[in-house]
Amino acid sequence: MKMKQFMQMKKTISILFLMMTTILWSCEKPDDNISAPRYGLAGVAAQFADESISTEQFTSTQEPPYGDTIRIQFPKYYPRNSMQPIDITRMRITATLPVNVIINPKLTVMDLTKENIIEVVNNDGTIDKHIIIGEILP
Repeated sequence: MKMKQFMQMKKTISILFLMMTTILWSCEKPDDNISAPRYGLAGVAAQFADESISTEQFTSTQEPPYGDTIRIQFPKYYPRNSMQPIDITRMRITATLPVNVIINPKLTVMDLTKENIIEVVNNDGTIDKHIIIGEILP
């Protein structure tokens, strides 16, 4: 009888030990997602707020990660091959963002002849400040 109780107790202790070991090892910290981008803005573009002018998008020649200043390039004359100077005072700005990245203030119509300051809240909680401005090419 004592042998049977001893074997039962040994079996119970072994099962408890295995369960505790499994629970402790399952609480391992997950690996970092190395495929997630390390920067907030993946792309920035501008187009005329008045779509009757054109729906063409103008972009920056800079590659992400962007520095402090994002310059969006425009031709001196628009439409191209005309003598009409381009007006970049009312441009709709759009951005390509990874998941859980936020821009403050929200992107709307901006005057790209002036500096427009935005804050990008990255998915890790860090904040990057950028200035968006237009650059008219000769």
